[in-house]
Amino acid sequence: MKKECNFRYVQKEPSTDGSFDICHIYVFFIRFIDSRTQKRCRLKYVARAEKIDDVFAIKFYASRDRKSQYNKYSLAHGQLDASSVYKIFNICLNIMKIIMDQYPQISFIFKASEAYDPHTRREEDEYENQRFRIYRSFLSKKIGTHTFTHYHFPDNSIYLLVRRSETENDDIKKDRLMHTVMKRFGLA
Repeated sequence: MKKECNFRYVQKEPSTDGSFDICHIYVFFIRFIDSRTQKRCRLKYVARAEKIDDVFAIKFYASRDRKSQYNKYSLAHGQLDASSVYKIFNICLNIMKIIMDQYPQISFIFKASEAYDPHTRREEDEYENQRFRIYRSFLSKKIGTHTFTHYHFPDNSIYLLVRRSETENDDIKKDRLMHTVMKRFGLA
């Protein structure tokens, strides 16, 4: 039987709008029991690792949402159970390991999108949203402090993993990376 957490590299693409330098794209499938219907399901996900100077932003979304009228990163489906969400996060960690092999001094950033439920038309606030709290809990437990210094920014729901360096102070590097990311995404 095939392992359900496999992922595959699809392609590398350059930015067409300047929002990132280069992007590595991966796809994977998640098997789960739909929490609403109790039926077995399989959902294809796309993970994007977008390089912005010295940091990679890790993003993922359900492939079926790629052309949604809503922000594909923000949609809340209420279908996945906690173990399925953790499978997605673990795949993202494995993608990070591959990227670290290619870019040894790279840092990582996770911007937790505000959830939007199209059924109830409810949108979450940006400040310390639910996804951010989940990322913070998961990443602080799964990634140690030997290789990365952990920073979190609740105002924008951002979790930053700064790759430790012998040539640059972690706090200075954090400020430099955050300035670049905030400027690029207009989050000031």
